[in-house]
Amino acid sequence: MVRHRWLIAQLALVGVLALLAFPGASSGLRPTFVISLTPTGPSPAVMNIAPGLGQVWFSNADTVIHTVDFANGLCSLQVAPGDREQCANGFMGHVGDYPYTVDGISQAELVVEPVGRSVSLGARSHTIHRGNQLRLHGRLREENSNWSPPSAGIPQPIIVLARRNGHQPFRRIAVVTAKVHRPTKGAPFGESLWQVRVRPQRHMIYIAEANSQPKGGQVWQRAWSKTFRVFVRH
Repeated sequence: MVRHRWLIAQLALVGVLALLAFPGASSGLRPTFVISLTPTGPSPAVMNIAPGLGQVWFSNADTVIHTVDFANGLCSLQVAPGDREQCANGFMGHVGDYPYTVDGISQAELVVEPVGRSVSLGARSHTIHRGNQLRLHGRLREENSNWSPPSAGIPQPIIVLARRNGHQPFRRIAVVTAKVHRPTKGAPFGESLWQVRVRPQRHMIYIAEANSQPKGGQVWQRAWSKTFRVFVRH
């Protein structure tokens, strides 16, 4: 009975941590960014955020109504004293510079920066006999460990490239999918893993690239793995 209760408690803890790690499951867990509309202009005048990580509110800290107009024409707000408003169409969910004015006078900007990510590449050995297969594999990870954009945790394509030596350009040899695997002790919320089997006939240099983006615009940085050399024995 004691062990049964302990197991239930551990499962509950994992569930809570998963919600914190993947805030898409509950928008209330996302951070909130507030731009104050003051008598001297918006504060901060330039705000940097990551795409889709939280709500951006314009809060009127003044005694008069202020109007916020984005230069792209996608959002226009009137904020009464003591109130706060936000843009409703979600265009800030992708990377970009979004300038706006307050009352047509104060110039300000919202900067949405890409989320960092990394992709690894490895194999069991750097040496293989000609004609044998070698399994290349790796992980796709986000560098932001606290919050994830809405598209995090979805399968993503990984491009595998190769060349014979350092004087030739890399050429694409395969496109594989990094899939989210079940949680482990080292990765309690799961991790995105990929693999591909190759049969090199001569010495080769491999590299992996992650450059996919969700529909609508950029979210992540482009990422490359370190090179991996394979020596073929005859």
